Amino acid sequence: MKERETNSKMERRAADNPRGFSMIELCVVVLIICVISAIAVPQVMPFLYTARADASARMVVAQLRQAREYAIANRRYVQISFPPGPGGVSQVQTVIKNSLTAGAGPDGNPVTVPIVLPYTFTVFGVLADTPDAFGNSSAIEFENINGGPAGGMYFQSDGELVDALTFLPINGSLFIGDVGQKTTARAVTVLGATGRVRAWTATSGSWLQF
Repeated sequence: MKERETNSKMERRAADNPRGFSMIELCVVVLIICVISAIAVPQVMPFLYTARADASARMVVAQLRQAREYAIANRRYVQISFPPGPGGVSQVQTVIKNSLTAGAGPDGNPVTVPIVLPYTFTVFGVLADTPDAFGNSSAIEFENINGGPAGGMYFQSDGELVDALTFLPINGSLFIGDVGQKTTARAVTVLGATGRVRAWTATSGSWLQF
């Protein structure tokens, strides 16, 4: 009788305890996950490259537009430049040029914003110029000058982008991307006469505004 009660208790305990997964079942699940990942990752990566390239171009556009808006709102010259950073990092730098305004005090401290690697200012030689046609012989080109005019360039209080020496409007193009990925090619153009800034993406050998 006692033996039956003992067996009955053991059976109830066994029924109450949830059954775990066997090692074979766990291995099968892991294998399925690995197969799905191997199929999905190559499909997802191009979209990830595209999103990051778009974000890099939008960052450059945002910095240029902010510089222009500050120049208009505060009636100041705002210098823009693109000095290389450590490790080949591409950068956008702005400086408020108070020294051009009598009694305004010294120039402001430079504000430098880097582009996240592997995206840099780079030109893809196989691609034609943007529809704005401001030049594409170099990654940073203003008035057909690699890197821009020697004396620098400013956004001024009417919104124009001008040569810092002549104060004449200058047009320019910036090309951005991952050197090893043609699909990441992006461009930013600036129309000097109005300071208009536009972003472009390379699609099937041509450029589309975005």
